[in-house]
Amino acid sequence: MFSFFRGARPLIFALLLAGLMVQSHDSRASALSGAGEDLGDFVVRPAKLESDTYVELAQQLSEERLLEEIADGLNAWLILPVDIGMRFAECGQSNAFYDPNEREVLMCLELFEGEREVFAAYYETEEEIEGAVNGSFLFTVFHEVGHALVDVLEIPITGREEDTVDSLAAWWLLDGDGGDESAISGALSFYVDPAQAGEIDDSQYATEHSLGQQRYYILACLVYGSNPEGYANLIEEGWLTAERAERCPYDFQRLSTSWYALLGPHLKG
Repeated sequence: MFSFFRGARPLIFALLLAGLMVQSHDSRASALSGAGEDLGDFVVRPAKLESDTYVELAQQLSEERLLEEIADGLNAWLILPVDIGMRFAECGQSNAFYDPNEREVLMCLELFEGEREVFAAYYETEEEIEGAVNGSFLFTVFHEVGHALVDVLEIPITGREEDTVDSLAAWWLLDGDGGDESAISGALSFYVDPAQAGEIDDSQYATEHSLGQQRYYILACLVYGSNPEGYANLIEEGWLTAERAERCPYDFQRLSTSWYALLGPHLKG
């Protein structure tokens, strides 16, 4: 079992962390903020449903204003040239997307069911599973927001965009206040038990994503690098190799410096 999850919190509380994380970035953001004109916002749009299957869930999420809390936090921190939409949607798969044509983040309602199946293999109690699903959801939102920012802010990248926005989501959570559990859940959502991994074919090598196990180790390294003493058990319990862990503090610091530099012209002072 995955033992370093520190306890579940209600989903609405987890999402309220978005606003708290904006506050934690303020001191450095003030020094780096640019003078660009703020012409856009993250705007939450009505859920897009294809059937009656998720009507009740979509209504519940709308009443809890989950995406609205995240949008408010992002709008308090970022200068945008255009609006970026955010909505829940019925997608036919457990996933999430950014649509560059519509400039819209789509959070699939199926994601809640799919992630629950993933985390049931690692946690024993309903509270732990629910907390991990909530945390992974928050990581996924910031991952897709990363795609949106790369698009509308024309952020330069030199490798896979998927890896870039993984790192942005992790940095946003780890550099803030209390987002480490969401980063942990995001990492674990990609973990593949070596005993059940099976063979890797060309289609997996050819995809725009790094392999799931690679994504897991990159994110686990950033979690450890953000707080080596607090997450020493990652090494002790075999969730991260000691050899890789040596560079993780440097990797996290370099990541943080890079993202502040890239986002500096788009930060509100």
